[in-house]
Amino acid sequence: MRARGFQLAGLALAACSGDPGGGAGGASTSTSSTTSRAVSVTSVSVSAASGMGGGETLETSFAFVGCNRIDKADLTAANPSTANAAQLTQTFADVVSLAPRPPIFFFAGDLVLGLDANVVTLANELEGWAGLYENDPSGFAGRVSLVALPGNHEMLAKAKGIEVSNGGADSLWTAWLAKHHLDGFAGNGPVNASPNADALVDDQSRLTYSFDRGSSHYVVLNTDTWTSTPDPTTQSTRIGWIALHWLESDLASAEANPGIAHVFVLGHKPIASPAGDTSADATIDASLAPELAALLDASSKVRGYFCAHAHRWDASRLPGPRGVYQVVAGNGGSPPSASWETPTFGFTEVLVHSNGRIGVVRHDRPVPSPYDAASTTPSTASAEITISP
Repeated sequence: MRARGFQLAGLALAACSGDPGGGAGGASTSTSSTTSRAVSVTSVSVSAASGMGGGETLETSFAFVGCNRIDKADLTAANPSTANAAQLTQTFADVVSLAPRPPIFFFAGDLVLGLDANVVTLANELEGWAGLYENDPSGFAGRVSLVALPGNHEMLAKAKGIEVSNGGADSLWTAWLAKHHLDGFAGNGPVNASPNADALVDDQSRLTYSFDRGSSHYVVLNTDTWTSTPDPTTQSTRIGWIALHWLESDLASAEANPGIAHVFVLGHKPIASPAGDTSADATIDASLAPELAALLDASSKVRGYFCAHAHRWDASRLPGPRGVYQVVAGNGGSPPSASWETPTFGFTEVLVHSNGRIGVVRHDRPVPSPYDAASTTPSTASAEITISP
């Protein structure tokens, strides 16, 4: 079992302005490796690492991050993947080197630049990304199960500066997953058959789905589901859509299953914006966000919502009596948000302890200049933050 020291130096717990909690226990925290602020930490427990006392052991873990694509202005012919290749390679190496190694790594969307109505462009970018993954020198592909989630850059297209649904992206994404054997957990998700309560245009069963590993239940959400619900502003369909009715049924099944102790829900877009990220598409569809937050809070086994989209790291409590945590790790290698005071690249590890405690550990490394520079440094672990119970 690994040992991590109980060190608060270099870890800041800061109350975010624009706290999405707003209810009981609704504190919001964001951490920085170099900035310290004096705040109340009554709703955030920072603890020693597993094995540091109390007979606690690590039952399982997973890692996740999102947003590794580079900006369009930085594209070169030498990088067909449109990924920040140096940071992606370093993340793979860092995850493989963890002891114990997480069995699953979730890549929470925006693997590639995308946003092009020409799906051939998207296909070429995804193939370039798969080449980086399959040929990674750490041997990542054969040592950790990768679960890739679609982000808005994979699911949408930009037309006259506005993001709209891209009908051809769904089938391309699922075909790409199958081709590269990345769909081993997929298949039990929602479909567009009657009664179709989620207003789905097509079969979403391999984009939104769930699976069990041990006593943990994982739910993967496509947060830009292709829906028939119109958007009066764009005359297209709504973006930021999720299959909420299917999720409600899935969570109810997990709640009733005595073999499931923990539920982890993952998607690309946040439910609530981290402080400083206020664009119109910063979250899932605004009409669904309160319902999703309430649904997660009402499901006693849900341990957190894990996402990206915002190019920063943030941990915040969602509204509700339980105050379920939303952890945003959009610091995979895309240009960091200008509102993030001390940005870092890296990934996040989620630890499931034998006594039921759930902790998160940030693994951070400096953002080089330029952000897509070829040189990197290995990440370092911050102190563990308890997010449940």
